[in-house]
Amino acid sequence: MLKLFLIFILINKVIFANGIEQKVKEIIKNQFGNNVQVDFNKYKIPLELKNEIENKVKQKFFAESVFIWLIKENDSLLAVAIMDNVYGKAQPITFITFLGENGKILSNHIVKYREEHGSAVSNFNWNKQFIGRDEKYDFNKIDAISGATISVNSIKKGVHKLVLLYKTLDKTELWK
Repeated sequence: MLKLFLIFILINKVIFANGIEQKVKEIIKNQFGNNVQVDFNKYKIPLELKNEIENKVKQKFFAESVFIWLIKENDSLLAVAIMDNVYGKAQPITFITFLGENGKILSNHIVKYREEHGSAVSNFNWNKQFIGRDEKYDFNKIDAISGATISVNSIKKGVHKLVLLYKTLDKTELWK
């Protein structure tokens, strides 16, 4: 019985992970086209930095690592995408934020929304509010959505964390 349960969990992880990976590939293709090169890294956030950002934004990171994609065209970096999760009311919300060399948000996307209510945060028009924002922006100014208060607040703080994290990444390594 335990073997069957462990197999079930493994299969679910593979299926769900593939769904998220495929969705990220679609988002990148839609935003940057087919002719880009994409490098993927799992980035472990240094503990001191993690604590500093969490204290500033008043939200914990979902895990000790985030996922980073470098999107390049002809050896020139177009964007850095950082994917993380935040908690909605009870379930994680997976989102990805694309940033340009100047640290400004190029776009934000909800990759996987798992809650029964509040899915309006997946709306493209709502996510457009993040475009052009950087670490100096007051993310509390992002519009609320009736019936999605928890999700909205979680995403706003989550995006703010990623913008602050981006600011600390070694740009000489990223922009090669």
